[in-house]
Amino acid sequence: MGKNWICSAPLVLVLLALASGVEAADPNLVGWWSLNEGTGAVVIDLSGHGSNGTVNNPTGGLGVDGSVWLADAKRGLVMSFNGAANGAYVRAGTIPQMTLKNDFTWAFWAKQDAGQTGINDIIVGNRKDENAVDFVPRQFIKFTPTKFEWHMNGNGNDNLEYDDIPADVWLHHAVVKKGAQLTYYRNGAVASSRTITQPLDFPQPLFLGGDNENAEGENWRGLLSDARIYNKALTKLQVLAAMAGLERIDLEVAYAVEPPVLDGQVDGVWAAASTHTFVPLAVPADGSGTWKVLYDDQNLYVLVEVTDDSLKNDSASSWQDDSVEVYFDGGNTKLSTALSGDDHQYTFGWTATDIQGTNITGYTAGIEQAQATTATGWRIEIKMPWLSIQGKPPVAGDLIGIDCYYNDDDDGGDTREGKMLTYSTVEGWNDASKWATAILAAVPVPVDPGATGLAAYYTLENNVNDSSANANHGTIVGNPAWIAGVQGAALEFHGLGKSGGGGDYINCGNAASLNITGPIALALWIRPGADDPEGKRTETAVMAKALSTASPSWSYQVRYGWGSPKPYMAFTFNTKPRAWVYVGQKLTKGEWSHIACSHDGTTLKCYLDGIERDATPMGLITSSPAPILIGSDGWGCDWIGAIDEVAVYNRSLSPNEMLYLAGYRAGAAK
Repeated sequence: MGKNWICSAPLVLVLLALASGVEAADPNLVGWWSLNEGTGAVVIDLSGHGSNGTVNNPTGGLGVDGSVWLADAKRGLVMSFNGAANGAYVRAGTIPQMTLKNDFTWAFWAKQDAGQTGINDIIVGNRKDENAVDFVPRQFIKFTPTKFEWHMNGNGNDNLEYDDIPADVWLHHAVVKKGAQLTYYRNGAVASSRTITQPLDFPQPLFLGGDNENAEGENWRGLLSDARIYNKALTKLQVLAAMAGLERIDLEVAYAVEPPVLDGQVDGVWAAASTHTFVPLAVPADGSGTWKVLYDDQNLYVLVEVTDDSLKNDSASSWQDDSVEVYFDGGNTKLSTALSGDDHQYTFGWTATDIQGTNITGYTAGIEQAQATTATGWRIEIKMPWLSIQGKPPVAGDLIGIDCYYNDDDDGGDTREGKMLTYSTVEGWNDASKWATAILAAVPVPVDPGATGLAAYYTLENNVNDSSANANHGTIVGNPAWIAGVQGAALEFHGLGKSGGGGDYINCGNAASLNITGPIALALWIRPGADDPEGKRTETAVMAKALSTASPSWSYQVRYGWGSPKPYMAFTFNTKPRAWVYVGQKLTKGEWSHIACSHDGTTLKCYLDGIERDATPMGLITSSPAPILIGSDGWGCDWIGAIDEVAVYNRSLSPNEMLYLAGYRAGAAK
């Protein structure tokens, strides 16, 4: 039954008092307060811009005798705030006027105290002007326990919502503004985003932990550490580097929600991994390629795709032939001494089954590989057990050193004509300080999307009723067959439309609750069946809101093709211009797959088995009086295969909600 998851002008901080000094390593870091001084009423700006902060009410904290300074077991010396009307706060600088074009990033560590009760108190930002008086028109910008408030003209229409901050746990927060787009990261993972519509009119004061109103309702209770302000929109990797206190992180190793099958082929789970590119040789056909990395609790996985027009394996040493070198530095120690400890170099030769390398004796148990020769070179998939390569299991957020090189032998014999590097700027096979720094991504936590925004849900449990509150019950057309599905029953469709005398499908009607033109999400399980028995069609449709006689005739379609030059399952929407997203691979006939898409009003994303596969910009969806059809496109291209658990939402779904609908359950056997 396929997957069995269910069962088992940029922001420049206008400084009150600029002092000359050495610029920070990152010229875009314009304010950096470590908040670890441990004494006094001044917090030093380490950015080099001289924007030292003033601690107001330094006995309004949570330390001994109310001190703002406190020793924390995890973060060391930190600053604390008691949340009272006369509690401590820091005055740190000025936020310039925020337009819809300039960029910023706020990044900081915070631990909210269990005694915090206000939902809109200031952790970072402001509420009123320097004299504690409202701006006219009223406007402010602040990070609070429940939302990032971008507040203009007396309303919060542009506020960025996120899950309420829990108590008594250190979390890293980053709000990134890129033009009119806000993105919130929690512990390095995207947790919320939105597009803002209103600029702010004035520069505004910057406060940490509260403000100068001396009144209940704005001062926050908790601990703060390592607050940074940038005049640019940080990338995700840059957010992760700020979180880790590093100058740079080169890559994030994604978590494998299911282990890749070690067969030298590219399973769908590899779509979750970022792609890293070798610096190619002078002629890319002679030597070029990419590699990816995934991890789970047991193993580190590496996939390498090589373009090489002359493959050789005729030497005793793999490094003299065509071979892949994988470098691993446990703990990212970056030792520049000859390889030792858990710094290893593993070499895998083309068509070779052995593992060669440096400092690998005793560190190869359980390492496996699978290779495939391709039309342009070769591919290798590698599984490396954590207990073998570093002696302990991984923890999300761990740093490791990793890199990948390629040896190119063109003319045979004990020579090597070329070598391709990736992150190392110079040959660094024996020097871990040259390798890339990677961070292990958070383990995804599936989130039940529940009934919020649910426009229709068809469980197909021997009926075609809608189990949402909207009662958009369907009607069976034709004669589909009830079969065993992913959960309980499902429907098998026979695809005899167009010239076959009428096909099988479900007509779900065209109620107003189904006419969705803004954010939307579609999700369903499908099992492709045989090709068109008539041999007349190369594609068909799993689902659509479409009807040839309607005007406009369609809003969206879920297309499936056998002979398309671009392999797809695809979602397409009637927008200007028409939008397409593809799952990116042929689906296996007779096996269940979960397909889904989500549109947040700006971007349309496509998912296969809970993993994002494609994305494209998209605007409003064309409204159509056409009904939703399950098993047809409205023109007689009717589905051949099975369908189960069809969901329609009038909101976007998060990646973790998609994982849940695809049956993934954290910690469950797969």
